[in-house]
Amino acid sequence: MYTKSNKEIYRFKVFLEKEVEKEVDVEKDVEVEKEVEVEKTRKNKDGLKEKYTETQVKKVKEKQIVKELRKTTDKVDHVFVIKQPTRREMEEADMEYSIEMSRCVKQGVLTKAMLMNKYTDTGGMLSEKDAKALSELYGRLGELQTDFTNLNMKSQSKANEEKRKELSEQMAQLRRTIATAETSFSALLNHTADTRAQNKVVTWYLLSLTNIDRDGKLEPFFSGETFEEKKDSFYKMEEEEDALLSVVYDKITAFISFWYFSTSATEEDFKELEKDIEEGTV
Repeated sequence: MYTKSNKEIYRFKVFLEKEVEKEVDVEKDVEVEKEVEVEKTRKNKDGLKEKYTETQVKKVKEKQIVKELRKTTDKVDHVFVIKQPTRREMEEADMEYSIEMSRCVKQGVLTKAMLMNKYTDTGGMLSEKDAKALSELYGRLGELQTDFTNLNMKSQSKANEEKRKELSEQMAQLRRTIATAETSFSALLNHTADTRAQNKVVTWYLLSLTNIDRDGKLEPFFSGETFEEKKDSFYKMEEEEDALLSVVYDKITAFISFWYFSTSATEEDFKELEKDIEEGTV
C-alpha cells in the first residue's frame, strides 16, 4: 500500500473552468490632446504670401494599448489530497462494515457465504470446488469481523490494541483475496450483504479521507464531524450540482477503491490509474 512520510495516499490536481472578469490589453483609437505643427500662410513685409508653421494643441486620434475588463474562461486548478487513514479511522471503517453487514442480514439480504452455499447445493455457474473455496473465505472473514467487533467492546489495553491492528490487517488482506477470486462472476454478488457493506466502507473512506489543499492548508472536502454529517454534506453538494464535485468525484472514487483493494500500490500505480481515467480507458 502506498504511503508517504506526510501521511498521504495520493495528491492530484483537477481543473475547473470558471468565467472571470480580467483586465486585458486592447489596442484602440484614443482621442488625445497633442501639440502639432500646423502650416499657415501670411503676407511678408513685401506684401507677398509666405508659408510658415505654428505649433498648436489639438485633439487627435492615435492607437494606444488600454486596459479593458473582459469576460474570459480560465482553467482554475484545485489540489486534492487523499490522506492516509489513522489506525482509529481504519477501526471505525471496519466497525461500519460489521454494522452494515448485520443490518443487511437482519433485513434478509443474503451474505456471499450464504449465496455460495446455495450454489454449491443446487449447482450453478460455479464449480463445487470454487464455490466451496469462496464460501470458506467468506466464513473466515465473518469470523474475523466477529472477533474484531467483540474486541472493540473490551478494554483499550495495549495488547487489545495490537490484536485489533492484526485483525484489521487480516480482514483487509482477505477482502482483497476475495475480490480477486470473484471478479468473473461479480454481477451475481452485487446485491449481497457483503457487497453493500463493502460499498459503505469505500464511501466512508471517500468522505473521511478526501481533503482539498487551500493555500498550503489541508481542509476536509466534505464538511461535518461524523460520517452521517459528511454524507449529508455530500448529498447537498450533489443536489446543488456542485461543479467541483462533478469534476473530482470519479477520480476520488477510483483512487479510494483502488487503494482499498490493493496490497502494494505505489505512487506510479496511482499516476497510471489517473492517466487511464483521463484517457477514458477505465
